[in-house]
Amino acid sequence: MSSARWYLRALGRNPLVRLSDRLESLAVLAVFVLALLAVPVAMQAGHLAYDARMQTAVEQAHSRHSVESVVLEGSRGLPADFDSPAYVRVQWREGTRLRTEQVASAATVETGAPLTIWLDQSGKVVSAPLTATDAELGAVAAAVSVWVTALVGSVLASVVVRRGLDRARARAWEHELHVLAHNDDGWANRHI
Repeated sequence: MSSARWYLRALGRNPLVRLSDRLESLAVLAVFVLALLAVPVAMQAGHLAYDARMQTAVEQAHSRHSVESVVLEGSRGLPADFDSPAYVRVQWREGTRLRTEQVASAATVETGAPLTIWLDQSGKVVSAPLTATDAELGAVAAAVSVWVTALVGSVLASVVVRRGLDRARARAWEHELHVLAHNDDGWANRHI
C-alpha cells in the first residue's frame, strides 16, 4: 500500500519530485487504466467467440447424429499417454448392414458395454457436436486470454519504462558523484 501512495504522491505538485519519478508513476497508472479498458474489449472477444462456437454447434447438431454401438474389444486400463485417447473396436447396425470400426474413447470401456458414437451425414465417425457449455467455456477462455494478454503487455511496457528510467537515474547519480569526488571549483558544472 505504501508503494501505491508513493506513485500517487509522485503525480502531485511537489517540486522535489523528479521528472523520472512522475514518468514512472504515469507508467504504473497506465497499467491500471489499460487493465480497466481491456475489460470491455475482452468481453467483446468473448461474445464473438461464443457466437462463432454456437453457430458451429448448430451446424454440427444438424449434420451429425448419434448411434448406439457395442464395444467388441474394450480398452485395457488407463492409457500411458494422456494426450492420446484410447481406441476401442465397436460395432453398430446401419440400416441392414453391420458396421465395425475403431473409435476413440475418453474413458476405459469394457467389452460388451454400450457406447454412443457420432456419425456425420456421410456415415463417417466424428466427434460429438459442440454444446452450449462448450461454447460458453470457449468464450470465457477467449475473454480471459485477451484480458491477460493486454495486462501482461502493459505490465511489460511499464517494466521497460522503469528500467530505462532507472538507467537514466543511475547515470545522473554517477555524474553527481563524479562532480563531488573531483571538485574543481565548479568547472565540471560549467555549461559550454
